[in-house]
Amino acid sequence: MELSFYTFTQILIWLGFLCLIWFFRVLCRLAKKQKGVALAAGLLFQMFLPDPKIQHTIEFIAEKKEKSGKAQPNKKSKTRRS
Repeated sequence: MELSFYTFTQILIWLGFLCLIWFFRVLCRLAKKQKGVALAAGLLFQMFLPDPKIQHTIEFIAEKKEKSGKAQPNKKSKTRRS
């Protein structure tokens, strides 16, 4: 019996999906035991996954900087007059 490319691709996709589920279950167990590996893996995923609200975050930071710039008075050095 010869596997076609399409069938082989489907098997690989399902195998990858099942491996991903298994990996997440292992990470979930490690996180419940408060292991550092789970935290490190989570931070690694967070580093490479895109932020879905990046535009909102950029606008928020820009507004915050703008407001803080207007709220602060000019910082001129005070000189004594004698």
